[in-house]
Amino acid sequence: MKLTNQQIAIIDQTLIDKGVIYDDIKLELLDHIVTDIELETEESNFDVAFSKAMYKWERELEEINPSGKFAAPRIVMEKFSTFFKGQYKFLFPVAAIFSFLIAIITTLYPEEFVYNILKLVFYSVYFLLCLGGIISLFFISKTKSKTISGKLIQKSWWFLVLQFCAIYIYSSSYSRLYRHYNNEPFLGKFIEWFMPCYFFLLAFHLIMIAVEHFTIVKKYKLV
Repeated sequence: MKLTNQQIAIIDQTLIDKGVIYDDIKLELLDHIVTDIELETEESNFDVAFSKAMYKWERELEEINPSGKFAAPRIVMEKFSTFFKGQYKFLFPVAAIFSFLIAIITTLYPEEFVYNILKLVFYSVYFLLCLGGIISLFFISKTKSKTISGKLIQKSWWFLVLQFCAIYIYSSSYSRLYRHYNNEPFLGKFIEWFMPCYFFLLAFHLIMIAVEHFTIVKKYKLV
């Protein structure tokens, strides 16, 4: 049996009351719960089927407070946790690979113009990524829809400012220290590139999160 708009609105409000305020998670849960209820209502009424469906999703909707700062449903906290765990598991190894490759290039081709071109391309793209992050933050702040991705971007405004500081510090220091860099052993070159590569990848990651937000907004026709 198909649910009415009023019944769907009841489910939607219940999820909001339980702290599921992010549209992407709420709509995903809403779809699952509506499907469960529609299967149940073949044999029972809406209220009974609704209670059974909510019981099924009780664990995901349980309010937890792991950090002691704020409480949220388990499904929301797990989304945030997955993001941060994935960030560190992915970015550190990739930053190490990039640093290793750049160190190899600058060792095989120690000429200053190769180094300068590499640095120019790297920091130009880095700057564009940070600028894209700020533009994304502006447009996300103008939308009424709330998503996990959008929340992560909004919480990262301070990091975008830090990124521009990192660009200035690293690019200017490399310019002054080329001769020192050229005389460094391979490990020293790797270490000097590791943090810039890590920050570069963080900026790229923020862009991908922003893209995910706008994809969700388009998919669910949010505003």
